[in-house]
Amino acid sequence: MKKSDDWDDIKVNRRSSDRVCFESNLIQQIYDGIDYLRSEGKDILMELDKKGIDDFDLEDFGEKTLNQIDDIVDDIDDFREEMDLDDIPEFVKNSSKNAKVALNRDSDYVRKAKRRLKKAEGEDGRRFEKINLKVVKLCDKAVYVNELNFEAYYVKARALVNLKKYDEAIDALISCLSVNRDYVDAWLLIGDVNRLNSDFEDAISIYDRVLEDNEGLFEALVGKARVYCDMGLFAEADDFFKRADAVGCLDDSCVECWEFCKLNLG
Repeated sequence: MKKSDDWDDIKVNRRSSDRVCFESNLIQQIYDGIDYLRSEGKDILMELDKKGIDDFDLEDFGEKTLNQIDDIVDDIDDFREEMDLDDIPEFVKNSSKNAKVALNRDSDYVRKAKRRLKKAEGEDGRRFEKINLKVVKLCDKAVYVNELNFEAYYVKARALVNLKKYDEAIDALISCLSVNRDYVDAWLLIGDVNRLNSDFEDAISIYDRVLEDNEGLFEALVGKARVYCDMGLFAEADDFFKRADAVGCLDDSCVECWEFCKLNLG
């Protein structure tokens, strides 16, 4: 980011398309987002004219618009927080941090991060990466406000797993467990990360640890089943899929994995 002295020098250029272009990428994102919302009013009228009210997916339109507004608000927050950061005296930064602690801003950041994680489920490619990077950034803000917010480390780890940054995810989960050692979701995610990273023995060890304190826990049984399947131990995988199926509902990917195991069992 540029320092505050440079903000007055931001130039606006007009090109032949009449699209306003800024030298600052962040300001450009904000402008493009607002421009998108401005055009949405025209789009909805055109769609209604073509399809009629009965065939128009108002829910989908509303969700896209709300997501766009949410993105604009975050970009403006980033702009406001970063533009003069280097010039703010340290005592002012500390005062601001204390105010955020008092207002539970760390919890607000985590809520935003969770919402974005859910949004990422329907995306792919560059958009998927961008959303998960935003989740990481929001969680870092939460931790800056309150380093004891263990959920912030956990949500950050989930985003890092999505980005296939497994070593960084493990570091975040270790930080999470250093605050709350009994947070089962964090232990389960460590098992999942080890499986995805092909550290199968470590994964089995983690799931066993969870099952010692939470006998019959569905997620741990599924985790062990998938590890055994990846290891080619199909009989063991079949056994744990059966045990998991007896206590919970397997999703499509687990059913597919189980069917693969059964085929290899003959």
